[in-house]
Amino acid sequence: MVRQRSWSRRAMLAAGIGMLAGCTARNPASALRIEVLKNSLPPLWWRRFRRFHALELQMRPQLPDLYHRLAQPRPPNVLTLGLAWLASARKHQRLTPLQPDLLTRWGELPPQWQEVLQAEGQLWWVPYRWGTTVLAYRRDKLDWQPQSWDDLDRPALRQRVSAIAQFRELLAISFIRLGLSINTPFPWPMADLKAQMQTLHRHIRLYSDQHYIQPLVLGDVVMAVGWSSDLLPVAQRYPQIQVVVPPGGGAIWADGWVVPAGQSLAQPVKDWLNFSWEPAQCESLTAQGFAWSPFAPQLKQYEFFRPMDAATESAYRSLRQWWVTLPPIG
Repeated sequence: MVRQRSWSRRAMLAAGIGMLAGCTARNPASALRIEVLKNSLPPLWWRRFRRFHALELQMRPQLPDLYHRLAQPRPPNVLTLGLAWLASARKHQRLTPLQPDLLTRWGELPPQWQEVLQAEGQLWWVPYRWGTTVLAYRRDKLDWQPQSWDDLDRPALRQRVSAIAQFRELLAISFIRLGLSINTPFPWPMADLKAQMQTLHRHIRLYSDQHYIQPLVLGDVVMAVGWSSDLLPVAQRYPQIQVVVPPGGGAIWADGWVVPAGQSLAQPVKDWLNFSWEPAQCESLTAQGFAWSPFAPQLKQYEFFRPMDAATESAYRSLRQWWVTLPPIG
């Protein structure tokens, strides 16, 4: 699943530029330098890892900040990269290749991951968390409980929904509702897809990757369609907001570790990658509501976005242009 929505999906939940922390005074020159997406991991991880290695930690508020660090003169030893950015980073030769045998749990990794990770037979990226598209709603403003993507059809939701501004994500919901894979190749049931998209469009008051959560918090809308990484923390802070993971499945977003080009695969780097996959770390990630680990059994219900063949991409661009020109709803 390669999707550009990851570029800004956490802007509402991250503030500030980040802080430098944890460089041990004993031998700072040997510290492992890690840059990570803010609020993407339990603090427990850092405390545990510092028992074995000196660690210099930098938090970044958004994924684009981390992607751009790959091109800096002194990048970190390891950093977070969203899966949506992986193809671009590889194209611009900004990554150090890895080998599966560096990872002690590689053989336990679900085949879905292994297929996605080994681009052209080479490993470039090690996932540490993933999630999917979900619904969030105001339980104090609805007298019914949404349970599936089909609930987006309800006339009572007209102009009362906010959503991420990502056409492929919204199209995926339409595919799921039609009982199809989100990677269905062309030819498509175009009339059915357009009907689905038009209904959704009538109900959406605001499209925005950065600001779709605020209207839900303020009560200007009663439902939001967005990423679990955004909406689960909001539900923890605001008890009147409930998150629903529709049983029909959805598209996967994922964050992982990369080693910038020119950085060596020193032992602390290898130790960090394996530490991230240890059962104790995976359990803490899920228990604290940050996301699912790469080993979570829920993966079977969801799909990665796959590259499109030429005919499918042409149909996708045509349908997206039709969607962009849909008139605003008054």
